[in-house]
Amino acid sequence: MHMKTLAPYKRLVCGLTTACLLFSMIPISIGSAYTAHVTPPATLSTNISAVASSPMNHLTAKQPTTAAELLEYEAQQAYQAAHYAWPALDRLWPGLQFQFRVMLLTNGEQTYEITTEGYKLVDPSDPRLPLEVYFDGQYERLDWNGKQASAIFVDKDTPLQERFEPYTSTPASFMTTTHEMFHFYDQPSWNLKDNVNYRSRSSVYPADAKPRIQRAMLFQALYKAYSEPAQADKHLGHAAHWNEQYKQDNPAEYKQSVEFDLTEGTAMYIDKMADMYGAFKGSAPTEQIRHYLSKQYTDIKTNEFITFDTESYIIGSLSALLLDTLNKDWKKSASEGNSPIDLLLNRITPVAQPFDEQIKTGLETTIANLNAKRAVALDPLKKGLDDKKIPILLIPRTVKGTTFSTTGFITLKGYEQGTVIMDMSNNYTTSAGKLELTKRAMLRMYSGEENEKGDYLITPLHTGEYVRTGDILTFDQNGLKGTVKVKTVKYDGREAFIVLP
Repeated sequence: MHMKTLAPYKRLVCGLTTACLLFSMIPISIGSAYTAHVTPPATLSTNISAVASSPMNHLTAKQPTTAAELLEYEAQQAYQAAHYAWPALDRLWPGLQFQFRVMLLTNGEQTYEITTEGYKLVDPSDPRLPLEVYFDGQYERLDWNGKQASAIFVDKDTPLQERFEPYTSTPASFMTTTHEMFHFYDQPSWNLKDNVNYRSRSSVYPADAKPRIQRAMLFQALYKAYSEPAQADKHLGHAAHWNEQYKQDNPAEYKQSVEFDLTEGTAMYIDKMADMYGAFKGSAPTEQIRHYLSKQYTDIKTNEFITFDTESYIIGSLSALLLDTLNKDWKKSASEGNSPIDLLLNRITPVAQPFDEQIKTGLETTIANLNAKRAVALDPLKKGLDDKKIPILLIPRTVKGTTFSTTGFITLKGYEQGTVIMDMSNNYTTSAGKLELTKRAMLRMYSGEENEKGDYLITPLHTGEYVRTGDILTFDQNGLKGTVKVKTVKYDGREAFIVLP
C-alpha cells in the first residue's frame, strides 16, 4: 500500500498510499505463523455460473448492501478471478504456483478463504482469527493450512463500486493479493545482479521536476507503442530517447529506479494479467489482451508522476506487456536482474522528441506544490532532529508492528544515510500497551552508539507531546497515541527513549 484520492494504479502497491510492506527495503514484523489447528473445512462453492460477471451491470435485483453481503459478493468475484487467472499465471511465468495459494478476505467481522477451487466462510471460532490486518487495503503474508497465503482487509463500509478496478469486475483486493504474493513467494528467489542498487525508494527533497517530466514522456511513448501497434517502432524510438535522457541526467536516481522498475513493474504486470485472465476465463488472443489492458492505462495522468518508484509500477508493467506483444523471451532475464524497460529498449535506436508542453508545465506546477506540501512536515522534522536539546523516540525492529501506510519516502538533507517515511501510519504492540502512529513523518536511521543492533524509526518529541512517568511514556497528540515502556539512552549526544517490546 492507502489515500483514496489517487489514480487507479496507485491502489495497491508498495511505497505509496496503500498499506505498504516494503519489498526489499524495510523489514517489518508481520506476526508469527498461525497454529496448525484446522477447523474441518466446509464444502467450497464452485458454481461459477452463480457468480455475477460484473459488479455494476449484472447484479440481481437485490444488490448487496450489508457488510456481510458486500464481503460475500467480493469473495465470489475474487474466486471467479482466481479460478481462471491463477492457473493461467502459472503457465505464463515458469515456476509460479498460484493455483495452490490461498487468499483470505476479511472485514474484521467475517473472513473468507478463497482458492482456485472455491470460497468459504471461515468458522469465526477458528483460533487463527482475527487476522492481523486492521485497515482498508492492509495485507499480510501467512501460512494457511500449510499453503502459501496472503490476507487482506477491506473496510466493511466500503461501497460496492469502490471495491473493484475501473473497466473490470475484478476486486481490487484480489489484484493487490496477487501482486503481493508475487513479491512474497516468487521474487525472493531471483538472482538479481550486483549492479542493482537495492532497498532505497527514497526521493530527494526538494524534488526536481526534470526527471519526472522525462519519465512522463517515457510513459507516454510506451503507452502509444502499446495502444498503436502499427506505429510501435516510432514510439519505441521516442521511448528509447527519453530513457537515455533520464539515465544520463539522473545517474544516481536511475540506479535506484532499476530495482523498482523490475520488482514493482513485473508484479503489476502479474496483477494486470491476472485481471485479464479472470475476465477472459484463462486465455485470450493478443489483440483482445491489448484492447482490454490498454484501457487500464488511459486514466493515468502524467502530472501525477511525482516519484520514481510511483512511476516504476507503470513503466515496468507496460514494458512487460510490450515485450509480450513483441514475442520477446524476457522472463528468465528479468529474474536475473534486468528490468523490463531495459530489455524492451535494448538495441532500439533513440529518436529525439521535444517535450510535450502540457506535460512539462503540469509537472512543474505539481512538483512545486509537492515541495511546498512536504515542507510542512519536513521542515519541523529537520528542525527537531537538528536540535539536540529535544529528546527523540526510537522504535526498533524488535517491536511488533503491522504493515504500514505511507505517502512516500524522502531523503532529507543532513540525514542522507536514513530515509524519511512520510505520513506514516502503523500500530505497534508492546508488553506495556499499544502505540499508534497516524500520518506522522518518521526518520528511519541505522543504530547509533550505546544502542542495540538494528535500525530504528526516529521522531523528535516536542514539549507537550508526551507524559513521562518513570520508564513509561504516554502519548495522545500529533499522530502519536498510546502507552509504552522505554529505555533511556544517549543517541548522538542527546536523550533518547527506545521503545521496549
